Amino acid sequence: MLNIIPSKPKSMKLSDYYEYRKCEYSIIRLVPTKSNKNNNTEQIASLINKMFKQSNKYINQASKKLIIVQKPKVSFYIHITKGKVQFYFIIPKSYLNQFKIKFQEVWKNIEIEEADNIPMDINSCSKFDLHYKYDESLSLAVDKRNNDLLNSNMTITSILEENEMVGILYNFIPTSEKESNYFRSNTYPRAIQRYKNGENLKKSKNIKDLSVIALKNFISLINDLLNYILNVPQNNQLILNPLQCEISHSTKRKGEKAICKNQSIILTKSSEKSREIELSNAFSNTFKIISDDNELIINEITKNIDIKKTIINHVNINKTTIEESSNFISMPSLEVINQFKMIEHNKCLELKAPKCLEDGEIRIGTVKNKENKQEVYYSMDEQMKRLGRVLLGSMGSGKSYYMQNMASDIIKAGRGLVVIDYIDKCQLSDNIKKITSKDKLVEINFNDPKQVQSFNFNELIFNEDDDIYYKVNIAMQKAEQMQLLLDSINDDNSKLTPRMLRYFYAAATVVYYKNVNASFKDIINMLKYPDKRFELIKNVPDILIEEIEDLKDLDKIDSKGRVENYDSKIDGILDRVSWLKTNLYTKLAFNKEADNNINFVEVMKQNKVILIKIPEQYFKSRMIRNVIATYFLNKVWISKQIDCSTHTELFFDEIHQCYNCQLLMQNILVECRKFQLTPTLALHYLDQLTPKCKNSVLASGSSYLLLQGCDVKAFKELSTYFEKDGYSEIDLAELDRYNALCLIKNEEQGYSSFICKLPS
Repeated sequence: MLNIIPSKPKSMKLSDYYEYRKCEYSIIRLVPTKSNKNNNTEQIASLINKMFKQSNKYINQASKKLIIVQKPKVSFYIHITKGKVQFYFIIPKSYLNQFKIKFQEVWKNIEIEEADNIPMDINSCSKFDLHYKYDESLSLAVDKRNNDLLNSNMTITSILEENEMVGILYNFIPTSEKESNYFRSNTYPRAIQRYKNGENLKKSKNIKDLSVIALKNFISLINDLLNYILNVPQNNQLILNPLQCEISHSTKRKGEKAICKNQSIILTKSSEKSREIELSNAFSNTFKIISDDNELIINEITKNIDIKKTIINHVNINKTTIEESSNFISMPSLEVINQFKMIEHNKCLELKAPKCLEDGEIRIGTVKNKENKQEVYYSMDEQMKRLGRVLLGSMGSGKSYYMQNMASDIIKAGRGLVVIDYIDKCQLSDNIKKITSKDKLVEINFNDPKQVQSFNFNELIFNEDDDIYYKVNIAMQKAEQMQLLLDSINDDNSKLTPRMLRYFYAAATVVYYKNVNASFKDIINMLKYPDKRFELIKNVPDILIEEIEDLKDLDKIDSKGRVENYDSKIDGILDRVSWLKTNLYTKLAFNKEADNNINFVEVMKQNKVILIKIPEQYFKSRMIRNVIATYFLNKVWISKQIDCSTHTELFFDEIHQCYNCQLLMQNILVECRKFQLTPTLALHYLDQLTPKCKNSVLASGSSYLLLQGCDVKAFKELSTYFEKDGYSEIDLAELDRYNALCLIKNEEQGYSSFICKLPS
């Protein structure tokens, strides 16, 4: 008989049927700036709650195997040493991008960088559970307007030794809406009623607490007995109970907010255990700043914990609301960083410049983003590179140095440059002169009699053999420009009467028709002296008959039949002209014909560097400087309208000192792109300009550089653009020397803002 030995049953591994997948986490470090605000940190707690899913959602079946996925959570850790304070988040990898976006929404200027781990070995240090002292329905203090808790936490640095560390870990557990609703509708109202009735809502009661409760119960018993004996009606019963307690405003709001459960752990590290306990007690006391109807107390955790678990073992769970959580989820404000210098932070928000600005001819500066450096330039786009630039900064901020560096780049690029300089001793022009080769340089020093230019727009020219209509047209254009110049000779921004302007225009037209290089004095002589008028109007073509009639209006016959001049009709003109004769050099320009004037059309076509120097020591009158500057600015603009075949840069420092230049610049800014003229204006702030000129600047697509030390007014005028990218007034205030907050027009993003170090 055969012995049949039964086969041994095949064993099955548990792993064949069951798999537990741990949640994978990323650790990120947040680097704040001084402009960070904590007004909306509730949104982060709300996002944590959105991670909640029912338990069955974490159980899946695949290939006859049951897969259980660990529920996610989010942790926030603050690491504190004597010389360094850092902020970390531990976030599920699958939610990382969502939280990054939310962090940047809440803290617009925050820098987010990935880290390998938090800088504390949790189980090698002392650990302390931080939990509610009273029932969870009672709230901690909540005030979004301040950084009180973080400020209080940082005071621990005053007692820390060099090799000691303190940390606080907040573990946020996603909480369902169902649990929040139950708390609001059931747990909370019951607890609050008990609190109002004077009940002790301590979570852990000592002998003293129990004695008080016993006494209250005894008083209640006596109260009921007396009412029974005395047969007191229901509505008039004796009350021997203590006064009812009122709840705080924060506790009232707790019944309206969603729950976001929290575990809080204090970590301390020192060379001795007693010192670690001392540090934990000191640090836990800093949380008293948020005590209200409730407060936080500590117990030591004696066992090892695993912070990767959704619910950390051996640690109490606090039913904090999303509002209470905003106490914990906080970045340091300006005041906190200023007080505690060891907090790692970026002085200013560091943003990269658009890619299209990485190549060019005219440098903006160096942009730093984390450890990377980016050399940036003004756009080379054919349209963008013709747009204006505005430098905003106080005296001594470096505007002149920056323009000097720009000039160097402009010269290297082969562009033309015109500098209208009436600031102090014209140091800007002198410095640009040093870097300009002689063959490229045209210097007009207006306090040099040999270099004084006639007040004549000699770029408007005709030849003797040109037809009569062309000659008259040129004469009329020159008359129009001289009329504008005449209007600039005033100290109260007043205008001449239309009649006076008509007389002047008529005289100038006839004078220039007869002599295209005539002086300003020739025009005035025609207005003043009848005999000179008589000579000049001879052989004038019929096309100028109206001008001749206007001029004859200045003639009057005296009692002896002689022709005299109606001076009263041109008094305003003569008064203005008299101003030119109060300064030697404007007097020379008034008297001089234009035969030797520099033709700006010709020199600008050659991409020359034209330095127009009007030193203050020789031209102390602002009105006189205004006249000269207006004259030259008009020459530049006329020249570009005649010939715009080359690209010309224009520098004008403190244009706000010249009212009439602003009137002219209003038009230039709007049309400069068409004529290949790029103005660069240097100011303290935009409100120094006239309203119309300021509006033209803002509407012209100009780029802006706000230099270190710049008045906050400059930021406010452009705040819409800066705030879009996360910059605030604080970023401007925190700029290092020779740095600028930039708002640059470009083809990639429209306007881009960033901070750059100016070229050295």
